Amino acid sequence: MIESGADICVIEDDPKQRALLVRRLGEWGYAVVAAADGREGLSLVYKHRPRVLVCDIMLPDLNGIQICRQLRADPTMDGTYIVLVTAYDRENQKQRALNAGADEYLQKPYDTDELKARIRNGLRFNRLKERLERAALTDGLTGLWNHTQFREILDREFQRTRRFGGRMALVMLDLDHFKAVNDTFGHEVGNEVLRLTAAHLRRCAREVDTVVRYGGEEFGVICPETGIEDAAAFAERIRRTLPQRVRLREYPQLRIHASFGVAGTDDVRVNSVNDLVTLCDQALYESKRNGRNRVTGCNCVAVEVPEANRGQTEMCADMIDRLRKEVVALSMRSKDLSLQSIWALIQALEARDGYSAWHSRNVMLYTNWLVNAAGWARPLRLATANAAMLHDLGKIGLPDRLLMNPRQLTEEEAALVRQVPLITCKILEPLRVFETEILIIRHLRERYDGAGFPDGLRGDSIPIGSRMLAVAEAFDSITCNRAHRLGRSVDEALEVFRAESGRQFDPDCVRLLEADIERHRPRWTKQIERARIELPQVELGSPLQTPP
Repeated sequence: MIESGADICVIEDDPKQRALLVRRLGEWGYAVVAAADGREGLSLVYKHRPRVLVCDIMLPDLNGIQICRQLRADPTMDGTYIVLVTAYDRENQKQRALNAGADEYLQKPYDTDELKARIRNGLRFNRLKERLERAALTDGLTGLWNHTQFREILDREFQRTRRFGGRMALVMLDLDHFKAVNDTFGHEVGNEVLRLTAAHLRRCAREVDTVVRYGGEEFGVICPETGIEDAAAFAERIRRTLPQRVRLREYPQLRIHASFGVAGTDDVRVNSVNDLVTLCDQALYESKRNGRNRVTGCNCVAVEVPEANRGQTEMCADMIDRLRKEVVALSMRSKDLSLQSIWALIQALEARDGYSAWHSRNVMLYTNWLVNAAGWARPLRLATANAAMLHDLGKIGLPDRLLMNPRQLTEEEAALVRQVPLITCKILEPLRVFETEILIIRHLRERYDGAGFPDGLRGDSIPIGSRMLAVAEAFDSITCNRAHRLGRSVDEALEVFRAESGRQFDPDCVRLLEADIERHRPRWTKQIERARIELPQVELGSPLQTPP
C-alpha cells in the first residue's frame, strides 16, 4: 500500500485561480501541490499520490478528461478522487467527464462551500479505501499482516537478497495443543491467546522484521539480513519467554507453548521462495514430531525439491483447504475408533467391578444432559462427554481389593484412588486427538474453593468441562449403590450439592443440575433405579447399608 505524500493536487492553467485555490486549501488545513499544465500535473500526481485531484478540464496540453482517463487506466491510482472543473458547460461535457472516471464535476465559478464539501467527501472516500485495503492485507484479530501479504513481503525480500546479496531467514511457529484451549476455555479465550501471542512476537522482533499471522494458530517472522543460527536463537528466545508473556489472569493454569521451525537463504537447498517455506515447514513438523515446545533449525531432516519440479511445490489455496479438511476427517474417524476401543476396555472393568462400568455409563449420560441444558458449543459438549466416558479408565491400574472393598477406604487407599484421573491422563497421553479430554480429566478433582487436587485451582480457573464433569460424577457416586453402602435419593443428593456449592462445586453447575432435575426428574430417577437393579446388591443386614 503506497502512502500519500499530499492531500490534494491542483492542476489549473490560470495563475490567479491556481494561487487562490491553493491558498484556500492551505487555510483549510490541507497539504497541497499545484501544476500549471496537464503533463506537469500528471508528474506531480505520480510523485505525491494525492488523495484528491482538482483539475481544470481546459488545459494547454493534456485536457482534464484525458488526464482522468489515463489515471483510471492505472490500477495503482484507483484511490485518487478526481474533481473536474470547467468554465464552459458544453453539451454532454458533464457526461463525458463522468464517463471518463471523474468522481465530481463542478462548473466555474463554483461555490466555495460546495467545493469544500466535495473535497471532504473525496478525503473520506480515500480513508475508507485505505481501511479496506489494510483490512484485506491484515488479520482482523491480531492486527498482523495476513498470509496474502506475507507471501508478497517474502517474495520481495527474497528477490532483494538475490539481486543485491545478503541473506534472510524465516521463522514459523505453531501454538501447541491450541484446539484444547478453544474446546476447554472457549473461543474468546483462544482469541485472547492469539492476540497476546501476536503482541509478544512484536515485542521480540526487530523493527526490520515482519511478523505475520500465517493462519489459524500459526505465525511467521521474516528476518532480513539474518542467518539460520541467529534466527534459531531469536526463535528460542520467543519460545522460552512465551509462557510468561502469554498469560491470562483469569486462567492461571493455562500455559502456552509453541513449536518452531527455522530456515534461511544461507542453506544451499534454498533456491526459491517455495524452497524456503518448504524447509521451514519441515523444520516445524520435526519440532512437533519430536515432542513440541522446541526449535528446529538448519539440522532438521528436510525434503529436497528436485530441480525439475521447482516452481511446482506451491499448492493452490483450494487444494490446501481440501487436504486440511480430509486430514480433519481422518483425525475424527481415528478418534471415534479410539473411543470405541477404549470403551470396550472400560466395559471389561464390569467383570471386575460392576460399579465402575455403570458409573462410567451414568456419568457420561448425566454429563450429556447437563451440557446440552447449558447450551454449550458442540466441540465443548463432545469433549466433556468423551471425558465423562474416559475418566475412570485409570481404575484398570488399581488392585481388586480397592475396587471391591466392602468397608470405608483408609486415608492411604483413598489417596491412591484420587490418583485415578491422573492415571487416566497418562494412559491417554499418547493419543493426541484427546488433548481437550485429557485437560478436563486432569482437573476433575479440583475444588471450587481451591483446596482440590492436583494443582489447587480455584473458581473459574478450573476448566469449565472439569467443573461440569465433577458435578455429574459426584451425583452418580452419591445416588448409586456401592460395595460398602446404599445410594442416596435424588433429594438427599441435591442437599449435598447445595451444602457444597461454592466450596467443592461450581455454583452455576449446581444450579444447572437442580434446574434440569426439576424439569426432567422422571428420567433422572429412572436411570438411578436402572443402575441399582443391574449393580451387585449390598448385603442386607450389613452395618454399612445406611448411607453415611
